[in-house]
Amino acid sequence: MTGCAITRCMDYESSSIRNALQEIIANTDFPCVEGKTVLLKPNVLSDNPPEKAITTHPAVVYEIGMLIKEKGAARIIIGDSPGMQTGPFRPKLSGIIDVADKLGAELADFRDNPRIHEKDGFRMPMAAVLDDADIVISIAKFKTHQLMYATGAVKNMFGLIPGLNKSPMHLKARTPESFARLLMAVFAESHTDYAFIDAVEGMEGPGPANGIRKHIGLLMGSANAYALDKAEAAIMGYSSVPLISEAERIHPGITDCSYPLLRPEEIAIDSFMRIPEGKKSTLRSLFLPNVLGFFGIQHDTRPYPHFDDSLCRRCLKCAEVCPAKALELRHGRIHIDKHRCIHCFCCHEMCPFDAIKIK
Repeated sequence: MTGCAITRCMDYESSSIRNALQEIIANTDFPCVEGKTVLLKPNVLSDNPPEKAITTHPAVVYEIGMLIKEKGAARIIIGDSPGMQTGPFRPKLSGIIDVADKLGAELADFRDNPRIHEKDGFRMPMAAVLDDADIVISIAKFKTHQLMYATGAVKNMFGLIPGLNKSPMHLKARTPESFARLLMAVFAESHTDYAFIDAVEGMEGPGPANGIRKHIGLLMGSANAYALDKAEAAIMGYSSVPLISEAERIHPGITDCSYPLLRPEEIAIDSFMRIPEGKKSTLRSLFLPNVLGFFGIQHDTRPYPHFDDSLCRRCLKCAEVCPAKALELRHGRIHIDKHRCIHCFCCHEMCPFDAIKIK
């Protein structure tokens, strides 16, 4: 049975990370990288400083890269595509570009000649660099996510869809369950061989960009990314999250694994600020929608984005990224068309000023 290794790592010092990574690799099915081209895919949601805990910490990416070099990798490529990417992939503030320089690794721009992948009814433009990689490694960040409750190793590979190509994908998958199936299709086509989660510093509350940094003190790794994400969700205190529920429904046993080191239920964080799981009363979830539906009235109890005019700078990144074109600037403030909104929360994810709340 595949191992899912979770170990303590209290800081980003080189020796701390190196010791934790060696323990993880020794207790899991790490792939042979000798003579191979290895693609490292960190989470670079947007180019922000490491202390914001929005991106995978550069020290973790560096130490993973060094271990891979020591194991004989012939070539290392590092890449991601932020949701609002409009120019070349140059992640300077996040420190990833410095890591690439120190490792002698190549930076891949996922926008260069992406090719169409088809899987489970989805047509997805994905980075062409996948064709060059013998080994693919996801290096995710321990964070919450407004739509999917948690974002981990599987969802991290959604970054293989270049830039604003991500937005139309939300129109094809409008519910958490259908979006989970889309993520599964992307992940399958990425042929990811191994996954890490940087959980030294994570994010709680309204993630994945505007939450609160929280010290977790862990590093995690497994050849089974679904098992790793299930462990992450359990540590956060979720009973389940849409991605894992859907994956286990479609592929029973997909998250089966052993825990050779720490077990997630033993280190669950009681005080962790989770995204509300959206449980409804019987009246709201069963009776009321049926009654309103009988009269032809649409009833949607999902939350909407709300805009704080005192924080909003009218940069219009929210309107640019909105796949449903539900946002526009009217009379100096952002207006939302609730009939168009598909509740993907891309606007919240991309807002650089924390001016959007989901409620």
